[in-house]
Amino acid sequence: MYIAMNKVAVPAAHQQAVIEAFERSAPEMKRFRGFLGLELWTAEDNTLYAISRWESREAMEEYTSNSLFKDHHGGSGQAQTARPDLVTHYNAKVVI
Repeated sequence: MYIAMNKVAVPAAHQQAVIEAFERSAPEMKRFRGFLGLELWTAEDNTLYAISRWESREAMEEYTSNSLFKDHHGGSGQAQTARPDLVTHYNAKVVI
């Protein structure tokens, strides 16, 4: 399993709109091979964490190289690469 965690700093006034945008986009991600799920975590400081699970890094990269990814990120294909300090990637193994 491959996990990508994106940290998104969101002003409190816009947090609900950002959450709703993720909720609208998530069902389209299901069409990608290897997509396992998406979770949104909120922190007390209004930071959002988007955790996506994939079968492999290659599966995630298929999504991030697709035009749908650009649409989900305001038309910018640079959304993940412009701030690499906000993206963390993990290889994971399910043990239970």
